[in-house]
Amino acid sequence: MRPVSRGDRGKEVVDIQTRLRALGYSLGREGADGHFGPQTERATREFQQRRLILSDGVVGENTWTELVEAGYAEGDRLLYLRLPYMRGDDVLSLQRRLSELGFDPGPEDGIFGPVTEVALVDLQRNAGLNLDGIVGEATLAHLRRIRKAEPDGQGRKIPDRMNGYVGTASLEGLKVSLDPAHGGVVEQDVNLRVVRALAALFEAEGASVLTVAAADRDMGLYARAASVNAWAPNLHLCVHHGWHPGGVARGAATYYFANGAFFSESGKRLAGYVVESLVARLGVTDLHTHGRNYACLREIDCLALMIEPGHLSHTEEGILPASPAGIEAAAEAILAGVRAYLERR
Repeated sequence: MRPVSRGDRGKEVVDIQTRLRALGYSLGREGADGHFGPQTERATREFQQRRLILSDGVVGENTWTELVEAGYAEGDRLLYLRLPYMRGDDVLSLQRRLSELGFDPGPEDGIFGPVTEVALVDLQRNAGLNLDGIVGEATLAHLRRIRKAEPDGQGRKIPDRMNGYVGTASLEGLKVSLDPAHGGVVEQDVNLRVVRALAALFEAEGASVLTVAAADRDMGLYARAASVNAWAPNLHLCVHHGWHPGGVARGAATYYFANGAFFSESGKRLAGYVVESLVARLGVTDLHTHGRNYACLREIDCLALMIEPGHLSHTEEGILPASPAGIEAAAEAILAGVRAYLERR
């Protein structure tokens, strides 16, 4: 979909406003009037903050998908495995319940995939229910009874389900996908240059590399993720450079998958190693690591990380990331961070 933002008008704006209001966000006097005004932008930003996605007030692919999925509550529909996979907050609620009860649903990402179906069938077998892999009335009633029976209302949380253990302790033989992220013309160019330098370093170490959409910068977020999953890598790295008005924001940051209640423990560890390496080798400010629900993290089946070596808009720092020396240094720092993770995991 085309991004929808402040000043836009039309049916798509009414749809966005209706969904926001149904989720409890106030639109002020504007209401669902089809005009994307300041109150709609404020509500959009609040929604984005709660969903741990980029809070820019613009409804693009990621935000629209989250808006649709947020509208599904437990019991609204039958849940089962199909293609494309069912997605929504009702799926996320199911995954959390399965995890609390000791059945492994895979990452708690709100996506009903094969691992979630296996966990559901295991639950049904354990409870003496029909083994149909469908969350219908009987299965839903069983889950609700168990919830009421819990004395403190808290189930047990089983750790990382992000398939985060890469399976190798070295770079040789590693399958890694590299995604030069979207952005402005300058950011896209620098992202791609870092990815190409990084690909050469990985290949020199004996790793297999897939560069995502290098020739198609218009490929959408979810299409990019689908192409990565089809290749089945061990590790996915999305490279992005920041750009903020005013030229104040600076520093390196790394992002791992998180959605408020669940986070990738392995992703967080990897993020720490990479940002530590960036700070040491580039001399930039350490912005630490952040859990986010970005599509480039949530939609990937393997361990995934988004890396921001620096901000091109900063009056001083912005010169280094775009220079040949900065490109090479960023690629070397990322490789060193990945190597440290593999050797110490």
